[in-house]
Amino acid sequence: RPTRMLKWTEVQEDLGISKQQLINFVELGILNPIYLGNGWKFSQQDIFEFQKDYAGLDVSNYEKAKDCKKIVDAQRKLLQQGGISWKRN
Repeated sequence: RPTRMLKWTEVQEDLGISKQQLINFVELGILNPIYLGNGWKFSQQDIFEFQKDYAGLDVSNYEKAKDCKKIVDAQRKLLQQGGISWKRN
């Protein structure tokens, strides 16, 4: 179900990342939790998009994730401006 909302621990487990890595992703705006009643949760669709957008990139620490966010943001901007894209190696 793409509308399913995931708790922090579920996202950590599903992505195989630490709590600090998830905090880094939130601080950088890579993932954006939503506050729902009893806590912050992540859209499963947001997780799918993260996996697609960051495929092949190294987001293993804060600085690398920050650099990758710039790459992904630039790709999104190009796509919005006219459908131009490039393939990452």
